[in-house]
Amino acid sequence: MPPAQESTITIPDRKKSFALLVDGYVRDLFTTGMILQRLDYDVYITNTAEDALKVVDAALPALVITELSLPQMSGLEMLVRLRHDPRTKDIPVIIHTSQDDPNREKMCRASGCVAFLKKPVDPGALYGSIQQATEVTPRQHIRLRTLLPVRVGGLAATGNTISTEYVSELSEKGLFVCTLSPRPVKAVFPVTLMIHSIPVKLKAMVLRTVIMNSGFFEEPGMAMKFVEISPTDLELLRNFIKGQIMRDIFVQ
Repeated sequence: MPPAQESTITIPDRKKSFALLVDGYVRDLFTTGMILQRLDYDVYITNTAEDALKVVDAALPALVITELSLPQMSGLEMLVRLRHDPRTKDIPVIIHTSQDDPNREKMCRASGCVAFLKKPVDPGALYGSIQQATEVTPRQHIRLRTLLPVRVGGLAATGNTISTEYVSELSEKGLFVCTLSPRPVKAVFPVTLMIHSIPVKLKAMVLRTVIMNSGFFEEPGMAMKFVEISPTDLELLRNFIKGQIMRDIFVQ
């Protein structure tokens, strides 16, 4: 597929944290951009290193993800420029490329990239690399924003019958239950959530709770960590999370 055509760029808000994605191929720019959005990242896209450097000069991104094969200046050349500029030397750069050249990979790592990923990349590997590059306490597993019906065993904190509750965040290791009646911290409860009409049963411990207060709104509920789940149900969770991230995205 031929590289995307150059276009006039609009510089993002310098006050907003964002990931800068650079790729000369329309299909890959779309695919990776959609994956990043579904991983809950703000993404600014461009198809040339020259335009990417203009963006960086105007508003420093939290992260740069680039293909090596670009229309004019290569991704490696851009990496070297970023690393030799005192203003941009600390911006993490991830190489995300279709090139399969061990020597080129060695050059990129020697030039200071934080990760070298080959297309098509698994969403979990991309997420893990971004977390390692940008977070003080990186997460190991994708946290998916979703809306799934759930039943948590035991009575609500008020002692009344449990009202409707939903899973609003889901990972391989835990979930966040949106509820007005969170259970006590450190308590363990049986949990049943529905995925594609299939009940997934597990046990989870309450790690923290969020209650409704005046002031800035925060989703009320409780974060729960899995303490018991069968291999079959865990695989179902993994496939659901990956399927949601990759839905309607065709990857060769």
